[in-house]
Amino acid sequence: MQAVVVCGLGRFGLQVVESLCGCGCGVTVIADERTTAERLERAVASGARIVRGDFRARSTREAAGLADCRAAVLTTSSDVDNLEAALEIRGEAPAVRVVMRHSQPQLCRRFEADFGIAAALTPADLAAGAFVAAALAVPTAAAPPARRPAMLPRRPVRVEFIAIPLLLVGIYLAAIVVFHFSLGLSWIDAVYFTTTVVTTVGFGDINLQHAPVAVKLFGVALMFAGVLLIAITASLLAVFVLTGTAEKLRNELRARRLRDHVVVCGLGSVGTAVARDLSGRGIPVVVIDPVADDEMHRETNPRCPVIVGDATRPVILHRAGIERARALVACTSNDALNLEIGLTAQSVAEASRSGRPLRLVMRCFDADLARRIHAVSDNYTLVSEAKIAAEVFVRRALEPA
Repeated sequence: MQAVVVCGLGRFGLQVVESLCGCGCGVTVIADERTTAERLERAVASGARIVRGDFRARSTREAAGLADCRAAVLTTSSDVDNLEAALEIRGEAPAVRVVMRHSQPQLCRRFEADFGIAAALTPADLAAGAFVAAALAVPTAAAPPARRPAMLPRRPVRVEFIAIPLLLVGIYLAAIVVFHFSLGLSWIDAVYFTTTVVTTVGFGDINLQHAPVAVKLFGVALMFAGVLLIAITASLLAVFVLTGTAEKLRNELRARRLRDHVVVCGLGSVGTAVARDLSGRGIPVVVIDPVADDEMHRETNPRCPVIVGDATRPVILHRAGIERARALVACTSNDALNLEIGLTAQSVAEASRSGRPLRLVMRCFDADLARRIHAVSDNYTLVSEAKIAAEVFVRRALEPA
């Protein structure tokens, strides 16, 4: 059987290599100098041959015997490098099947149709269905009785956002009372005159020309105070909107109204794909992510609320409505962080869900860690995006021409 050449030996590339070797297929791996010794040892132990060098260089591909291989699988996380090598391989060896990793699923079909690439695949999209299925599965075990919930800190409120508008309203109301009694105006006319003074409009139909000196001085002070306070209020409103505080509060209010939703922690490629899949099925979603100003957030936010914060903090989970959620999916690229999120969510769920179980699904790269957790607990479902996607890559690479 002809060998398959795998370009790149990252976490995903190693999973592809082990899956190919498990199928009894000969494998040659092109690995650059940045590849860790541990991954090289695992690849060799699986039965793969290693060629060191840059897979974008023609000499390296010739050393790997790519022209005579059955298929080339491009597994690195660089879309540009993968596409560059795929096009060169298509020109050098048209008979070789090219299976390429790419992060933009909307472009994959164009690559296949326009450039003759056998398969352009997005691992996150391939694995999203498994995460969604795990999240929507019915829990088999009942949750323990709820404990008394811990008191959580409230969202901090800047004093000036409350004090200055209240001061403006207080001065406005005081002025209405003063003008009503000192000038003999009706309440409506007092409101009207106070508004013209505070805003410095001054139509002239009502004025302080014949008013007592004290009232005139009060009017002068009111004009200066009104201009100053309105300017400060406008600046605070601009800060409230431009710094994203208004958007954060809007998202938290949207999350507060949801019931039986899924909380997705981490809005990388997998988190975006999972949120998109759930939304497409009509399942309400709340996303938690520490950053909120990149393109993925702008794409996701119209469909579901995005809570900005650290998902390992109980207060952030509460803002996402964890006590009303049906499941939590932790899909960051860090196994330890996903486990910490899951443990925190489990603690919060036990304290606030009144015996209703919370489905916990965590992304996991380390197969040994997944096996150990599954061996001691049924409360956590660990899903390997790399393993699921690698099986599809292997199947497409070994398809007959």
